[in-house]
Amino acid sequence: MTKKILLLSISIFILKASSFGQACSPASTYTNTNTQRGIWPDTLGNFATATVGVPYSQLVTIVIPTDTTSGPPLNIHFNWDSTVMASVSGLPTSLTYACWNTSVRPNNCTWPGNSIGCAIITGTPTTADIGTHKLLFTTDNYIHTAGNQVAVVKGYKIIVNAANAVNEVQDAAVLLQNSPNPFSDKTEISFTTEENGTAQLKIYNLLGSVVQQSEVRVNKGMNKIQLDAKNFDSGVYFYSLVYGNNVSTRKMVINK
Repeated sequence: MTKKILLLSISIFILKASSFGQACSPASTYTNTNTQRGIWPDTLGNFATATVGVPYSQLVTIVIPTDTTSGPPLNIHFNWDSTVMASVSGLPTSLTYACWNTSVRPNNCTWPGNSIGCAIITGTPTTADIGTHKLLFTTDNYIHTAGNQVAVVKGYKIIVNAANAVNEVQDAAVLLQNSPNPFSDKTEISFTTEENGTAQLKIYNLLGSVVQQSEVRVNKGMNKIQLDAKNFDSGVYFYSLVYGNNVSTRKMVINK
C-alpha cells in the first residue's frame, strides 16, 4: 500500500497553479535522479529578483529519486512512488505558476519516482508587489509502505524591486557547499554572517527527520564547522543553517 511521507524542506516540491502559464523544460544540467535529487536552484542560489513592470520568469527543476532509506538505526529501504504539491503560499500577487510533466495536460503537479520535471513562475510585477516574498510549499510524498507526514518547504523567496531601484541586500548569512563532498571521514561546513550571534545547524536525512542539531556561536565574517561522518551511515543528507530569519540548505553525500 502506498502512503504519504515527509520530504525534506530543501528536498523536492511540485508546483500547482490556477493557470497554464508558459511551457518549460527541465534544466539540462540535471540528469541523474540518484545524485542530483531535489529542487534546483537550491535555497542558496534561490529565485531570481523581479522588477516592477518587467516580465518575470523563473524555471524550477524537480528531480524525483528512485528510492530512499530511513537512516539509522533502522536503515529501511523504500521505493519512491511519486510526489505531489499540495499547496503554495507567498507568491507576489502578480505572479502565477504552472507544473509540467510528461502528461499532455499542464498543471498536473505530480511526478513519479525516478523522473525529472519542471515548473515555471511567470508574470509582470506591479508596485503592490514591492518587497520580499517568502514562499512556503507543502508537499505530499508517496513512498511505498511508509507512514504519512507532510513537509513544508521553506527558504525560497522572490524579491520585487521598484523600477530603476538597486537590488535589496541578500541574506545576512551565506551557506557554502561542504568540502570535501562526498566524504567518508570528516568534512568542513563554511558560512559567512554579517554580525556576531548564534545560529542553528540541522542535519536531515532524506525522509526529513532531523538526525543531528546543534546551536553554534558565530562571528562576523567566515565561520567553519567540522562534521564527523562516524555519526552517520552512508547516504544523502541535507544540512540547514538557521540564522535569524534566514534559512539556507545544502546537500551532502557520505560514502564510507
